[in-house]
Amino acid sequence: MPEKKQDCVLLLPAAGQGLRMGGPKKKPYLLLAGRPVIVHTLQACLKARVFSRLAVIVAPDEEKIFAEEIFLPYFKDTLPVQIVPGGKTRQDSVFYGLKALKSFVEEETIVCVHDAVRPLVTPSLLQRVIDAARLYGAAIAAVPVVDTVKEVDQAGNVLVTLPRERLVAVQTPQCFRYSLLWQAHCRAGAEPASDDASLVERLGLTVRVVPGSYQNIKLTTPTDLLLAEQYLANPEGGDTG
Repeated sequence: MPEKKQDCVLLLPAAGQGLRMGGPKKKPYLLLAGRPVIVHTLQACLKARVFSRLAVIVAPDEEKIFAEEIFLPYFKDTLPVQIVPGGKTRQDSVFYGLKALKSFVEEETIVCVHDAVRPLVTPSLLQRVIDAARLYGAAIAAVPVVDTVKEVDQAGNVLVTLPRERLVAVQTPQCFRYSLLWQAHCRAGAEPASDDASLVERLGLTVRVVPGSYQNIKLTTPTDLLLAEQYLANPEGGDTG
């Protein structure tokens, strides 16, 4: 009997170098409140109870590390997982993840792409973005920009002050119908983009913005790690999204 196709799947890129963080370990494996960052991220995503399959994209030499140090100790009895070796760029890695999922999904399956180092995502935020993707085909989490943003030239001179009221800072999760994201990545080829939504935009399609959370930070520097520790110690004290 053929396997039932999946309705909503999670794709977690975790193959980046994390150079700005420094230290002997890559960001997904750094300890946060006693557990690796990626464990917190996955546990937060699984609390949403909407995913039927998981694809984790790791560096090509880290499949065994992820399986033995992350998946088996924490997630072996949760949901089916595919551990996928990544590429040179995040864009390549997401594409490899999509290829690994292809035989398990329908065109209408929702693929939720979430950064492995955003461990403070909430089930409600995930659900809102997934629901919007089901309605519109493509949806992303974002928050209003709070600082004034200026465009500058290469010499550091201001060219223009951008209208802040129309600007948002984009986060993950970013969720798409599988067929749209697959087409977007195939069309892009080696042409780079800053995120998956940018690739879908190039198809001429509208991407829906869903209110994100200022607490849903991406761990990029040691300061971010300290801030995440504070949020975890006082989960009621910040924006819960």
